[in-house]
Amino acid sequence: MSARIKGFCCNYTASVSVEALKEAGLVPEDFEMERLPCSGRLEVPQLLEAFEQGADAVFVAGCMIDECHNLSGSRRASKRVGQARKIIEELGMDKGLVEMFFVGRGETGPVVEAVREMASRVEHAG
Repeated sequence: MSARIKGFCCNYTASVSVEALKEAGLVPEDFEMERLPCSGRLEVPQLLEAFEQGADAVFVAGCMIDECHNLSGSRRASKRVGQARKIIEELGMDKGLVEMFFVGRGETGPVVEAVREMASRVEHAG
């Protein structure tokens, strides 16, 4: 059984559709990605809700810090991921099951790597 991974991605990252990634066998069939106008719009409750809806791990893929289309969106997202990590740790979960990745515009490879990294973390977390 593969890990259920949920990714929240800035609209400016991951230029290839999730369906194409699944068809190519690059990500698991149960990977879910939600595109956001900016990763900075993501709120902590959305991250936690992904776990409530069955995700084993959650990540955010935002623009590189100094290349954020909305100037500080990736910084805001990173802080919110940090807050979510603290909350899930308080709940007895491995804080490594929530992560922020910084991705260059239109780069799909790092998003695929993020999915693989999170799947590996789920496997090691048990």
